[in-house]
Amino acid sequence: MSKKYMSTTSSNKADKSTNADKTKEYPLPLVSASLSSPTIKNTVPQKCCIKYLDPQQNYESVTFIWLDPQSQSKDNIVTTLRMINNYVQSYTDSLSCFTSIESSKDKIFFICTSTNIDVISTANAMPNVEAIFILKLDGLAFKTDFVKVIGIYEEQEELVRALKQTLETCQQIRFEEFLFETENTFIWLQLWRDDIMTRKSNIGKQEFMEVTQNYYQYNNKILALIREFGHSYVVADALSWCLRSPFPSRFISHALYSRNMENLNLCRFLINGATRFLQQQPKHKSSTQFYRGMKLHSEFVTSFAKNIGKLMCTSWFFVCTKSRTVALAAAQSPAYRPDLIPVFFKIDCDSKTAYVELFENVSSPVIVFDICTTFRILYVGQDQMVIVKMKIASDDGRKAACEYKKKYESASIEELLDQVACPSKECIVPEQPLKQPAENREHQPSSPPTSKTIPFSSPTYSDRASGASACEECAPTDLTVTEYERIQRLSSCDNIEIVKNTTNKLNRQGVKKWRDYIRQ
Repeated sequence: MSKKYMSTTSSNKADKSTNADKTKEYPLPLVSASLSSPTIKNTVPQKCCIKYLDPQQNYESVTFIWLDPQSQSKDNIVTTLRMINNYVQSYTDSLSCFTSIESSKDKIFFICTSTNIDVISTANAMPNVEAIFILKLDGLAFKTDFVKVIGIYEEQEELVRALKQTLETCQQIRFEEFLFETENTFIWLQLWRDDIMTRKSNIGKQEFMEVTQNYYQYNNKILALIREFGHSYVVADALSWCLRSPFPSRFISHALYSRNMENLNLCRFLINGATRFLQQQPKHKSSTQFYRGMKLHSEFVTSFAKNIGKLMCTSWFFVCTKSRTVALAAAQSPAYRPDLIPVFFKIDCDSKTAYVELFENVSSPVIVFDICTTFRILYVGQDQMVIVKMKIASDDGRKAACEYKKKYESASIEELLDQVACPSKECIVPEQPLKQPAENREHQPSSPPTSKTIPFSSPTYSDRASGASACEECAPTDLTVTEYERIQRLSSCDNIEIVKNTTNKLNRQGVKKWRDYIRQ
């Protein structure tokens, strides 16, 4: 970072205090778990298995950073924070705090007692800081308009409630990884998924429990879930367990996001069980369409617009709904940050697509697609929110993996995954996109629209959603879909910037709405 960090206390004294606090905070011994299962044919080699996880490392996707320059908060705050998110780091010195944030690859929830404008400004400017929370205990009035500041709280209970709500929403609408066919990671995921389907792990439930119990040994909430897992897990419930938050879904999804083969092999039995359960579902009677509402940063929206007609996959089980109204409501849910763009996905599925319905409630069952499912982007359009239409293209994803393996027939799957994951090694990415099936070509825009052709004076989507809500879900015509017919397609970064700017204008009051929402 080019900006000089501001220290709010004496650096030497604070650093010593911080180190001492950390020593007290994390007295975590490394206890080895027994992983002595014999290696059998067509299983993951034993050398890929781990005996323990370093408790000083984060094996989830979010880090809570607690900065308290005056040490004025209650002593139990770190313990309380860990009950919400397992990995917590505490600091009394802003210099060491920001140095740690800068070196982290995790998404950061920055929580502080400081109202120093330089401290807040620095945190707000750091790319991996997802949200800022200020606990202000002196009772004096303080206001700020930084986009990442979720709220200013006078009570610890109010702060905890806001953290829980924001983390839950962030995980639902933000922690989705989209990989496009021109990226190395796309090939990596297709190779890994193919391997999951063909080889079993010799690590089972007991070994998985021993390793995770050691890692989470100071988090009573997670330990209770691990014990429940040990008592109740059966293979038929593998998918439900994979999706269960906070454990083990955060642990598994982070292993995928970080391409951590040791942790993935530790979880392999669980992922394999979930995938096989999905693949064994009976064939569906007809084609159908599902929906998903999310909030995305502009760079993700730009990537979708640049890849119309190409392949994309997710790195997790893709969850959506049958209900247009539910998906629209998710896309329009109160934004905890005004710089997030609402995105509405429409997914076309044929009768061969592997998915399962989980009936969490009667009105709108949750639809779950298999892990690393491949989609083809048909078009990207926009009005008051971005519309992305896709269709399932699992066969094309498998074809990409097969072509890569055929090119390196003598290499093992471990060598191929290492080759693709390591930028310093030779890696093959297709120079030309995979050929698009003839029936999809009609969806591609004939020519890029200009900014002048994009309408912004039309009614907002909230108005249309209200109209759509008035219709029965089973009605033959959905009013919302009718509105989509006039949406202009996007294919340039300039148009995406227009979407971003317009959304920011519409959401200027979004922060206030979100703060009111999480205080309810």
